[in-house]
This record gives sequence, structure tokens and C-alpha cells, in this order.
Amino acid sequence: MKIALFVEGSTPVGSKDQCARLWNTLLPALGRTSVDVVVPIGKDAITNMLGLPGSTSAPGLDARICDARRTHKLDPARDALIVAWDLEPPVDKDQRRCAWDEKIGVYQGIASSPLALLRDTAWAACAAKAATQLENLRDVPPTGRSQRTVKAGAVLAVCMEPMFEALFTHDGRAVRRALDLKDDPPGWPTGWGPNERDPSRKLMGPAIAAIHRMRPAHPVRKIIRETWRNAKDEWGEYILRKLLADETQRKLILEHAISRRLKNILPRSKD
Repeated sequence: MKIALFVEGSTPVGSKDQCARLWNTLLPALGRTSVDVVVPIGKDAITNMLGLPGSTSAPGLDARICDARRTHKLDPARDALIVAWDLEPPVDKDQRRCAWDEKIGVYQGIASSPLALLRDTAWAACAAKAATQLENLRDVPPTGRSQRTVKAGAVLAVCMEPMFEALFTHDGRAVRRALDLKDDPPGWPTGWGPNERDPSRKLMGPAIAAIHRMRPAHPVRKIIRETWRNAKDEWGEYILRKLLADETQRKLILEHAISRRLKNILPRSKD
């Protein structure tokens, strides 16, 4: 069984697929198997699949799934799909922010896709069943543990709350150490912690911008030359790898809600 992960992330530039490196740095640390296929998507892939107002011509998520099926020779009866995206900002800007609703929407979009390579597949059937189950459980108190796991023909939606970057932005001093900074450079952001709903824009963006303004240039710029906006996955993988080497920070990352969710649904590593 192959596992294909469609995840909100940066499109690879050149030969370096930093999104795949990022996720296959995190998953082994969780004691879970690496994924075979990582497909970076923008949130517009979801909005376009659902026919929501948007300003891009990006292929819908269902089209991306069909492309991956062809490229990676995925078998809907044997292989599994995981779709992961950030709750912040919401997929549908006109609706309330709700992970439950967003997951139902993604499942329904996959289940009802008219595309031939997805229609009437095990993936479409699994997505339809998952949408119905979620609707029926709407008024049931959450248990905090997913009852659905990766298996042949499965489709699993993971709405990351509040945002993937929250995994490593709970401690600004730890991020500073990971970047080999002794003190806060001018413009270093405040407000680090688990309650920031948009750590990408409000914390990581300004932090990397502060490093770019340093003179002489900080040595990390020889490793990653781009800004946060242009290289989120590369910066994220670098920082995550450094934090995982710190026992205290590693524990915080592995106990985060996103990490617990991934551990619930993914198979254990065979190593």
C-alpha cells in the first residue's frame, strides 16, 4: 500500500522537494512511516474543487488526485490518500471557521467529483461514507481520538488546527536558538506561544525577515537564501529538525494536537 499526502505547502522549486523533506522529517520522529508521495497544494485546490469563489486557475483537489494517480501509478483499491490543510484561514471565507464543516466539504467534493479517474473508485466511496459519518456525529461530543486510520482504499481528511507552523512556534527562544541567534535581532516578533492562530504570517514571516535584514548576513542565509514566503517548507524543515534534536522541544512537538492526530491515523514505522 502506498500513501499519498496532499498537503498545504510550497510547490517544489527545481529538484529540491522541501515539502516532502519537511513531512518525512516529522513523521519518522512520530514513530510513523514516511509517506510515498507528497503533493503540495494550495488552499485554492480545495476551493476550486468545491466551486467556491476564487481568483486562481489552479487545478481542483480532485484533479490533483487524478494527476497523482497517473504519475505515481496509484491504485484506488490498494493505496490511501491523506488530505491535510490549515484551518486558518478558512476554506470558505463566507462561512464560520469550523474544521468539522471543512472536512465534510472535502469528503463531499472528492465523493462527487465527475472526473473519470476518481468517479466510482474506492476513494470516492470512502469519502462519501466519511462525509455521512461526520454528519451523523455532529452532535456527539468529540473523543479527541480519530476512529479512522490509513488502510487500503482510504481517504482521510486532516484539518490542522490552528496551523501546521504551530508545531514549532510555541517558544520564540527555542526558534531563535535553532537559527543560531544569541539575541533577538531588530524586528524579531513577539507573541510566541500556542494561542497564535496565524503563526506563519505573524511570527515566522517577521522572524525570517529580521534575519534577512541582519548585517553582516547571518550564516543561515548560505543554507536558505529565500524569504519565509518563498521557502516556507525549507525554513520549516530546517527549524523542525533543529527543535527535534532538543529533548524539551521534541516532547512539545510530539505532544501537539497535530502530531497526535497523525499518530492516530498513520501506521507505525517498521524500523
